[in-house]
Amino acid sequence: MVVIKKRDNVIPVDFGEFKLEFVANDQNIHKMEKVGKKLKKDGEKLAKTEDIKAFETLQDLVKDSWTELFDKEAFDKVYSFSNESTVDTMAYLLEVITGVISEWEKRNNTDALKKYLGD
Repeated sequence: MVVIKKRDNVIPVDFGEFKLEFVANDQNIHKMEKVGKKLKKDGEKLAKTEDIKAFETLQDLVKDSWTELFDKEAFDKVYSFSNESTVDTMAYLLEVITGVISEWEKRNNTDALKKYLGD
């Protein structure tokens, strides 16, 4: 008999004071890559601008990104954790994206799979 154990695709993100859980399914991984690229490109451009309107746009971008990848409660927790700093909240999001993608790639190492299959 072959027994198959269900794989867990939830990647925990530990902030010390609280944890978030990212469900690493196909749709969410693609969404995370897209959000990460957009946030990095638009966020860096807006962060260098002194205009108050640009800063408000950055705040909206960061909030929308957290909400899209997790939920509004996650944004609220991280924003509070960052002492209500939009720039720090954006930095945390970029760290989360980098970390989750790295963990996902480690868990789904295709080189290891090829080794076991004899390729």
